[in-house]
Amino acid sequence: MENLTVEEILKMTPNKIVQMVKSRASDQDFADLRAQYDPLQHSVMDKGLRPDKLVKTDRGSKIVAVSRLPLPFQRIIVDRAAAFLIGEGIELRADPQDDGQENMFRKVNSVWHDTKADYKTRQMARTWMSETEVAEYWYFHKKNDDIKLRMQVWAHSMGDSLYPYFNEFGDMEMFGRGYKIGKTEYLELWTDKEQINFEKVSENWEETDREPNLMGKIPIIYYQRERPEWADVQSLIERFETMISNFADTNDYFASPMVFAKGAIKGFAQKGESGKMITGEENADVRYLTWDQAPAAIQLEKDTLQELIYSMTQTPDISFEKMKGLGNITGVALRMMFLDAKLKALKHQEEFGEGIQRRLNLIKAGIAVIDPAMEAAKDMQITPEFVFYMPANDQELINMLTQATGNRAVMS
Repeated sequence: MENLTVEEILKMTPNKIVQMVKSRASDQDFADLRAQYDPLQHSVMDKGLRPDKLVKTDRGSKIVAVSRLPLPFQRIIVDRAAAFLIGEGIELRADPQDDGQENMFRKVNSVWHDTKADYKTRQMARTWMSETEVAEYWYFHKKNDDIKLRMQVWAHSMGDSLYPYFNEFGDMEMFGRGYKIGKTEYLELWTDKEQINFEKVSENWEETDREPNLMGKIPIIYYQRERPEWADVQSLIERFETMISNFADTNDYFASPMVFAKGAIKGFAQKGESGKMITGEENADVRYLTWDQAPAAIQLEKDTLQELIYSMTQTPDISFEKMKGLGNITGVALRMMFLDAKLKALKHQEEFGEGIQRRLNLIKAGIAVIDPAMEAAKDMQITPEFVFYMPANDQELINMLTQATGNRAVMS
């Protein structure tokens, strides 16, 4: 595809501009991702892939519903990965060199708190891991004479279509956001210089508004990844759901005792009769049908699949059944148990943390627009620090401190 400059694109007709912007849309199948993430849309629920059974009885044929047991493994994988990535929040670190930088740092922290950035960051992390793309938009909100910075989260699941436009060096030079209100389609387009709004009228696009971008930067931060968090184990999850659904059907069939008889049976015990007895002719044989080996094989496959699903996605299995037998383990052992999850969080931090750093730069630029006296301070360095959640053994810590202080009290 021809890589035109922003200036060349904006000289085109509205129809051509929108066409060029939309050409940069992700090729991800978002409907398929939603189906994988939503247990009620899993393939085990699809009657085309898992049809009900036609059963013949002494009264003719009838349709019997098969068991369908979807499991939310994808949600668990995403929720735990996002929880370990964001942890207990993001702390902002800085070393102000003068009063202006001190004031800037205080204002950045205030904006972070007022916009509930930690909560929205967790939401964005889950969306990024499940939908593969998400964006945050920073804008000025004016109420009376008070102007404040505000933040919105955009995602496909919220009705937004995201169109980042990168140059050949990987720098984002333009960003479009498409959405619908009723049956009317809109497109908002940003560059570092201006915002342009388009509306689709009949079959043509028309420019409806154009205004300068006071921020001096594209006020959108775009996060993207190639595949969802569970992609490597999707086939294992589908096998797990099929297996336990089949096992449920088998249980329905074998749960009630089934009797096998060989030879001529002369009489059966009556319902509720004590000392029940079945009589038969010589060489007759009557016994229950039992399934001795298959349940053990199914249990082995179930345990193996579950272990692989968690281990291959570096997801800690912290279910009650797993945790209740651990007892009072040491802090080192606890850290080792969650090491895999922390390593994955560190890997995600490489990608996600870059966006958070851009966010801080946008906030500083916005503060300098609201208060021009802060212009010189917007170049100060503010670093985001992800505070990982890690279980701790408090008793072990107290014992260590007590021993280090020669058995003196460690708290007032």
